[in-house]
This record gives sequence, structure tokens and C-alpha cells, in this order.
Amino acid sequence: MDEDKELLYNLEDRPPLERNLVYAVQWLGFAVANSAVLPLVVGSALGLDQAGIATLAQRTFFFQALASLLQVCFGHRLPIIEGPSGMWWGIFITLAAMAPELGKPLSLLRTDLEFGLMAAGVILVVLGMTGLIGKALKFFTPAVTGSVLVLLGLQLSGTFVRGMFGIDDGGSIDPKSAFVSVLVVSMVMLISLKARGFLKSIAILIGIAAGWVIAVLVGVSSGEFIRSEAIVALPKLFAWGTPTFDPGIVFVSVLTGLLVLSNLVASILAMERVLDIELPQKSYNRGVVFTGFADILAGLGATVGFVPYSAGAGMVALTRVAARLPFVIFAFALVILGLLPQVGAFLASIPEPVGYSVLLASFCQMLGFGLKDYARLEFTARDYFVVGLPLLFGTGVMNLPAGAFAGIPVFAQYILGNGFIAGMLLCMLLDHVLLPKKYFS
Repeated sequence: MDEDKELLYNLEDRPPLERNLVYAVQWLGFAVANSAVLPLVVGSALGLDQAGIATLAQRTFFFQALASLLQVCFGHRLPIIEGPSGMWWGIFITLAAMAPELGKPLSLLRTDLEFGLMAAGVILVVLGMTGLIGKALKFFTPAVTGSVLVLLGLQLSGTFVRGMFGIDDGGSIDPKSAFVSVLVVSMVMLISLKARGFLKSIAILIGIAAGWVIAVLVGVSSGEFIRSEAIVALPKLFAWGTPTFDPGIVFVSVLTGLLVLSNLVASILAMERVLDIELPQKSYNRGVVFTGFADILAGLGATVGFVPYSAGAGMVALTRVAARLPFVIFAFALVILGLLPQVGAFLASIPEPVGYSVLLASFCQMLGFGLKDYARLEFTARDYFVVGLPLLFGTGVMNLPAGAFAGIPVFAQYILGNGFIAGMLLCMLLDHVLLPKKYFS
């Protein structure tokens, strides 16, 4: 390893107390920046009121911290943050948009999602314990994962833009919201491209703070700040109600749980390169097991499913600190934030255009990952169909009028009525069954 890239502190090292605290604050800033706005956007999509969004933010921090602690202490044992997954919250928003067509109240969808998360978690725990995860991941080739990320971006782009421009039910744009959104996206983009070190890693947090101030100055309304009498409160389990079973939701949830495992593998591989080590297969298996436990915790806590953030390796590379101790301190600090109702209430009052703007900016990275996956393909005549048909079909489904699939069984509506899921399944079918590579190489 080059001298200028050599780690200041390795995994087992114990920095001095004052440095531990500074490094823990860096992790905390990174985690808050990447999680703060999700409860607002997902909560709004799921029909939660301001108080419901506030408690969702509180639960997100609490259970995210528990999931991170489990991984660093018993799972892959690397300093990698577990946070709300873009894939999971994309599914939440997509299913919420489909719910009216399916005749499903949002209150029922929320309890269906609790069960779906726990079902996905159980499947991952079993795959990790039996060592079968390698076989499961073979279905998610670069063509499939690339299509998934591109389709998810296309599916959510309309939701992002409507929120950024403050478009109401009448379909008119709010100029003030549009102005704030353009400034926020530009700011996040500029910091991400030009800043260095820790400043670059908290571009989202800076965008939220600055956008919030600008929104107040130009008169864009913020959410109501809900005051809580309790200073400290334990997050409520099954806050959305007793879990309910819907086979379509379970199917979509299990698929999503398997898909996000690619993030786990990417995160561990990236950290191996930074640490200049090679972990045994059992570390990956333990990581899968505790990613499953994280999904079970998300179901219990009625929050968005979690995933290891591969950007954590970037944080370690920037700071040159891989020590577990600051990471554990950060996780306990995040647990404390999850016990403070006023923190959740504060985050729930973020103006919606600001929230959607930072998500649009951050989602560019996920879309970029999808394009990188495509770059790994040879793009033969076969690949044109394996990638092209799912993209065109999935995008076409997104543009069909509401209720187009009303005449088919509900389970099939979850697949055919969702352009993202339909495109992903079609890509897997083409890649592995109809146009297998071994017959066209």
C-alpha cells in the first residue's frame, strides 16, 4: 500500500479518546445525511401524517443503528453503515402508487410491507446460514442489475420531479418550489464534484440544510413541527399495525431482498480493497445473515429495508481510519438519536421540494451504478435483446393508464402493473431461460 494511502488506524486499532469522538461524529454526519430525508418522502407516499413521518424518522435511526451494530460486531465485522436502501424505498413508493388501482388502502399496504420485509429477511438468513447465497446471486447478472437500477430510476423520476416542482392535484407548478429545487440540486452536484474529503461526503446534508434555509426565505412551506411531551421514547414495534400477508407483496419483497445483496457484496469488496485484505467466504455468509436480520428489524420497526452502504469504503479511504471502535461509538450515538422524538419531528418538517431534490441528486449515483453494470457487457446482438426488451417493455408499462391491468388477478397485477418488476423479471427470463448466453456466445 502506498505511504500516502496507508491507514492511520486499522480494524483492531484503538485511537485516542478525542480522536474516537471526532471519527464517530464523521460517521454520524454521513449516516444522517443519507437517511434524514427518506422518512419524509416515503412517509408522504404511504399516506402518513406529520406525526407518523416524525416517528418513522425516529425508528429509522434506531433500527439502522442496531443493524449497523450487529454487522460490525457479529456479521462481516467491517465498519460499513447499514442504512435505508434506495431499492427498498423505491419499491415502497412504487407500491404506494399502485395501491389505489389494486383497491388496497394505504393502511393495509403498510402492514403488508411489514410482513414482506420480515419474509425477505428470513429468506436471507436461511441463504446465509446454508451458504446458498452464491447460487442465488448468479441470477443477478450485470444485465439484470443494470436494468433494475435504470428502470427504478425511470419509475421514480416522475415522483421526484412532481415533488420538486410542488405540483399539486391540479397539475400546476409552484415557481418557488421549482426555484428552490434547482438551487438544491445544483448545490449538491457542485459539492459532490468539486469538494474534497469529509466535506464531499456530506454534500447531501449540506444540501438539506442550505435548501431548508432558502425555502424559508422564499416562502416555501415546511411541514408542521410536532412537539412531543416525552423527551425520550422507545420506538414502537409494528407501528403501522399487526403485519398482514399478501402473496404479491411477499414476492416483490423477497425479490428486492435478493437484489440488494449485490450492495452487500459490493460493499465488502470495496472495503477489502481499501484495507488491502481478502476476507473468507464465511464473512460474506455472516454478512448475508445479518442483512437478513436487518430486514427483520425493519419489518418489526415499520421502516424501510436496510442495506450496507458501499460508500462506507469511500469514507474509510478519505479519512484513513478503519478502526471499529469509532464506528461502534457512532452506532450508539445513532441509537440515542432514535430515542429522541424531537429529532424525528425536526426532520419531518423538512420542506418537501428540498427532500425530493436531494433524492434526485443522490439517485444519479444509483443510475450510474446501473450504467456501469451495462458497461461490463459485451453488447452482442443477444445483449441488445436481453437489455433492450426489458427496458422498453418496463418503461412502456409505466406509461400505461391507471387500471390497465384491472381485469387480471391481483398477484399478476403486482408484476405486470409494475414496470420496474415486470422489466426485471423479463430480463431474468431472457438472460437465463429464453436466450441463455451459452447458446449465443
